[in-house]
Amino acid sequence: MYKRHSEGHICELILTEYLLHRGFYVFRPQAGFGPVDVIGISGTTGKVYLFDAKKEKLRKINKILRGDKVGVRGSKKAYGPYRIYRSLSKEQKILGVQIAYINMDTREVHIKPPIAKEDMEPIPD
Repeated sequence: MYKRHSEGHICELILTEYLLHRGFYVFRPQAGFGPVDVIGISGTTGKVYLFDAKKEKLRKINKILRGDKVGVRGSKKAYGPYRIYRSLSKEQKILGVQIAYINMDTREVHIKPPIAKEDMEPIPD
């Protein structure tokens, strides 16, 4: 198995755990490919969410200050990092898929657009 494939599977599992801890019923497509990686159904409202799991990648933007202007050439000073956002395919837009960015090191999940608060149960201590 290629490294990127295994990282993709790990991201899907982290997203699955994240949703289960928030009261979702979670399903994964049998085919293993397609526009949706994980399907989540809210345990409180029954609303269905479709997710595409992506490994979070960060971009460092290096900038320097020149008086009152901000430039990108010359001596560099770190100013970032920023998450790289991906666009949805035409099919994903039609289906209403949300992208879940997963940081494999910290296991943090960022979903765009975010899940409605009423669809999530509070996380028990």
